[in-house]
Amino acid sequence: MRAATLILVLALAASCTSEPPRRDPALDLPRSVEVDELPIELDEDQALPPPIAAPLARSGDAARPPREVVPAAAEDAAYDSDEAVEALRFVYRVRLEIPGTLAPDARREASDVATPAAEIFVDVNAERLRARFVGPGWPVEAGSEVRLRGDSPGAYVFDRDGGRPLVPGELAAWFEGGEPRAGPQLVVRRDPLFRSTSGPAPGELVCALLAEWAGEPRESVMRRCSTGAPLTFRIGFWRGERTAEVPVEIPRRDLRCDHHGAVAPIARGSSRAFLEPSALARLPTRVPRTIEAVGDGLEPAPAEGLELVNEGDTRVIVIVDGVAIGWVDGLATGRFVGLAPGFHEIAAMRGLGAVVMRPRDVRVPGRTILRAVRRIE
Repeated sequence: MRAATLILVLALAASCTSEPPRRDPALDLPRSVEVDELPIELDEDQALPPPIAAPLARSGDAARPPREVVPAAAEDAAYDSDEAVEALRFVYRVRLEIPGTLAPDARREASDVATPAAEIFVDVNAERLRARFVGPGWPVEAGSEVRLRGDSPGAYVFDRDGGRPLVPGELAAWFEGGEPRAGPQLVVRRDPLFRSTSGPAPGELVCALLAEWAGEPRESVMRRCSTGAPLTFRIGFWRGERTAEVPVEIPRRDLRCDHHGAVAPIARGSSRAFLEPSALARLPTRVPRTIEAVGDGLEPAPAEGLELVNEGDTRVIVIVDGVAIGWVDGLATGRFVGLAPGFHEIAAMRGLGAVVMRPRDVRVPGRTILRAVRRIE
């Protein structure tokens, strides 16, 4: 018995004085986490890593809140079935016209570089509408979807951040990526050959979409579409032309206009190029007009391409040599690769057309800053 007790005491003493097993230091490093995952529980002896960028550079996806789907103000139970319903499918080809103050000079007007055409697909009947943004030429992510009901104002939108209801006027702010500053007045060209039957026509809901998009009251626009969906429209400097109209029969739930039936996850980012680097390479360089007009003098310059630092709180469309090349969110930095080394004329505008940076000569590779506008209360 004494021998067994002695062995136990010696074993306990050895365990108290022996060195603990070594742990791979890499295991103590915090892992990078996708924003949609649950937060990591850190040990008490693990310190959070220091910030690696100033608050302005919140252009990474990690700075964005997780995607979520916010319920609509009222569920659209009337369209919760697989019953077949007749509808119309419209396709509009849309292009951005650069305002005259940012237009290229005569030497660049012959350029073969053009912003890719964007499209909007609209499924609509007299009561419900769904519109989907298609193509790389939009200042919103491709695949974003807007849903409208004929019996209530506002909209429901699905985009890179999830889904949420919008009150009247907020769709314009969504498209601008901040507080809207409207461009030219909304213009609608009607179809004179179409005559609606009694009751609301699908064309009226198409005009309701355009009104919400432009930040105008629905009632003042819907009357223009009593004879059918517009043949053409203009919102800001965006010009749309109807390229297809097809009668379709779809399940009723495919027109449901609430938070149910979410779209597929949409790629997230704080900037996006409209054009491939090979297309940007065709933009010609220029001789700067004055030495004072050359960029912002920031160092070090990027190794390649153009960086635009947007210190404003609203998304901007970047114009290079009179061509729209992409967009950058507010308080973010966008980098556009492919421009030929040399001087290029850089400008910026808001989504609905307001000019926020007049043309300036910037050396590429290089960087330029769009300063925030300080408002006086």
